[in-house]
Amino acid sequence: MIVKPIAIALSLSAMSLPALAAPRGEPVTGTLPLGDKPGNPTYEMPANQRLISPFGERPVFSPDGRKIAFIGRSYGDAFEYDFATGRVRNLTGHMPHQGFLRVHYLHDGSFILAGPHVPAATREDTRLKTIELFWLDAAATRPPVPLKMTIFEGVATSRSSNRIAWTEVRPRGATWATADSTVLFTGRVAVSDGSATMSDVQEVTTTTDCLVEAQDFLPGEKGLTMPCYRFGSKAGGPVTEVVSVDFATKKITRYPTPPNLYGEVEGIFPDGRRTLVECSGDRAAGMDLCVLDLKPANPAYTRLTHIMDYGRWKYGNPVVSPDGRTIAAQVGSADVVDAGVGQGIVLIDVPEDF
Repeated sequence: MIVKPIAIALSLSAMSLPALAAPRGEPVTGTLPLGDKPGNPTYEMPANQRLISPFGERPVFSPDGRKIAFIGRSYGDAFEYDFATGRVRNLTGHMPHQGFLRVHYLHDGSFILAGPHVPAATREDTRLKTIELFWLDAAATRPPVPLKMTIFEGVATSRSSNRIAWTEVRPRGATWATADSTVLFTGRVAVSDGSATMSDVQEVTTTTDCLVEAQDFLPGEKGLTMPCYRFGSKAGGPVTEVVSVDFATKKITRYPTPPNLYGEVEGIFPDGRRTLVECSGDRAAGMDLCVLDLKPANPAYTRLTHIMDYGRWKYGNPVVSPDGRTIAAQVGSADVVDAGVGQGIVLIDVPEDF
């Protein structure tokens, strides 16, 4: 069980250091080389980047863009950073729990948490087999309400309603190696009288050529972006494609990735024309952030960050603010054990002409 203090004060000025010039984006056509620049990139950030928390992973923006929620550490507590005050509050430290891997805002300002009700024998089995969704009130004063559903990896939340999307593996309880398909669902979190239930659950499509994970809704809730994981075809890890699904036609659209580039789709820009992608030649050695134009015939990748210039460092799980001008991402060493682990939260200002 995990119980932690409710609030932590962070001073941005205390973490301020002389900034380097902000790099401009450049096209990506192949692999991204690993550099050997000396120093610590979290102390030597470009002018458009700043560290707002020295711990944390998997950040998400609030619907109004004034706050960021994030996980403190895998199977730990969820926290919330307030832009106006610079303070961080613990969202889940008021009750015992088994730890959480993800936190999301719903459109109404309340929260969705992803974590185990009953952990499996190992951390990896827990992540793949027993992660459930819970609803938490916006004030974060009540115990989380189980939504009584088990998910595969992530969950997508709509910008315009309490609609969410998720996938489940088949057969149930399968691992990455034994799963033969993923089923995509959507539903609405109905909130009433301090509690919540799932409603209007719909099965969208089933994928058998790869395992997919819900990422982001397209504008107007017309579809969804997803990473498509294929195993066994590349040494050292999966081959990942960027795909989207149209809810009306069920059509899957693929956005080709340059040869020798690992590209995993992450947060989408509000207009739905571009999305962030974790990009790397070798994801185990490090990762930077790229922007992908969502044009199937010409899916241009543009590099946004250069943390791999310092060697084995990575940005991960980036998201875009509601106004499209700021990116939040986790930062950390590439030498971590579990997927999704970060060691701090970074804000990146998107250049006006980017």
